[in-house]
Amino acid sequence: MSPLRILLLEDNTYDAELIQELLEEAHRVCQVVRVQSRAEFLTALKTVEIELILADYKLPSFDGLSALKLALTVRPELPFIFVSGTLGEEVAIEALKIGATDYVLKTRLSRLVPSVERALREAQERAERKKAEEALRRSEMYLAEAQRLSNTGSFGWNLTSGEISAGTLRAGKSTGPKRLIEYSPATLR
Repeated sequence: MSPLRILLLEDNTYDAELIQELLEEAHRVCQVVRVQSRAEFLTALKTVEIELILADYKLPSFDGLSALKLALTVRPELPFIFVSGTLGEEVAIEALKIGATDYVLKTRLSRLVPSVERALREAQERAERKKAEEALRRSEMYLAEAQRLSNTGSFGWNLTSGEISAGTLRAGKSTGPKRLIEYSPATLR
């Protein structure tokens, strides 16, 4: 298994080590890039290959909500989890509304591994869904072009209601289906 590549926004060395140890105890080899400032965070977002962002909420020169907004702009596909000791319930809810994947309080780090696993699983599902949707769009485009070139089309027929529908007929772009099913576009829905 390849290491889990994490961007960690954390100013406390002890907390950073503890987070990495917890993840590695759960049989996750981690490659952690730790940053503490806005400039370091932005540079890492743009240049480092990462799969997950873990961020403290309060740092001396930067804050987690700003980091979340930056991440959503630069790398919106990445799961973003707050790991903080100062994140109140109202702020946590606001962060989730903005686009954070989850939040874990430092006083309840036992939730970290399940939260990370869920976030990674959901990110993979989103990526697979996006890939499938793109393949479907490409397939539909090829079908439409093939129908245009062959002067054919496609139609649907609901046997229960008797309703006939046609994608290329509706737009009136092809005469092929009209010829095949002997219906005019006006009778199609």
